[in-house]
Amino acid sequence: MTFTVPGRELEDLEAQVQTALRTADGSALTVLGYGEVTLVLRLETAAGPFACKRLPVFPTRERFARYERTLAEYLERLDKGGVRVAPTELWSMPLPSGRVVAYCVQEALPPERLCSTLLQTEGQVWARDFFARFLDVADGVVGPSLGLDAQASNWIDLDGELIYLDVTTPMMRDARGHERLDVKLFFTSLPWLLRDAVRLSMTKSIFDKFYSTRGVVLDFLGNLHKERLEKLIPDFVEDSAPRLPEPLTVDEVAAYYRDDARMWELIQRLRKADRFWHRSVRRRPYPFLLPPHVER
Repeated sequence: MTFTVPGRELEDLEAQVQTALRTADGSALTVLGYGEVTLVLRLETAAGPFACKRLPVFPTRERFARYERTLAEYLERLDKGGVRVAPTELWSMPLPSGRVVAYCVQEALPPERLCSTLLQTEGQVWARDFFARFLDVADGVVGPSLGLDAQASNWIDLDGELIYLDVTTPMMRDARGHERLDVKLFFTSLPWLLRDAVRLSMTKSIFDKFYSTRGVVLDFLGNLHKERLEKLIPDFVEDSAPRLPEPLTVDEVAAYYRDDARMWELIQRLRKADRFWHRSVRRRPYPFLLPPHVER
């Protein structure tokens, strides 16, 4: 299923983003959510609303074309693995400098059907049924060369079917175990002096977990702490045990979340310091819209 990408409206949206970056005021934008690297904006059009995830600006058309091919392959492999992905289109706009602005675009789906929301509003029976379906999907697709960032906020439940939303970071590895994603690009929001050091020291710890069912489940359960859904973890640990080569424990989930939260808090502090340097020292716009403080 495809849809027509609202190109003219996306150009207008990007103009609003540029204004927000220049003025350091994003109040005119409707933000659906902040990822750790990118953000999702709501775009209202005559054809209906869209969720538009702005990607880091690509420095060359060649690097954008490489990302476009990688994303297309990732979508195809997820589909073959039994993951139903929300229809996704990639929209881009070349800049006079040769750089490329791009958005991953999806038709906006009902936010009340986000699984992170439903886990708050539905009862235990629904939660355990959802988790069983989640395990089926994750176990059927994840492997050494194909990963999945499967936290609850990346799924939506429509008519009893799980639909996966967040595909902007294609997780695939080559035969040597190296990320096929342009990892360097997705670290451009860090201060340039620290980018290579952070990338080299943290890439493995950030991505490794997404390439095994156990790691995916561990990350899913850890993020329940961020969603204030810790009460669900003991039952989910029990339900996942038969699926995993080594069962998880409640204490392991809590320790994992503490470590993960510390890592992302460090990254966000570095980004905020870089934003201050851009605005206060260099007197230039900071080229990213950062999330507000997240209670972890």
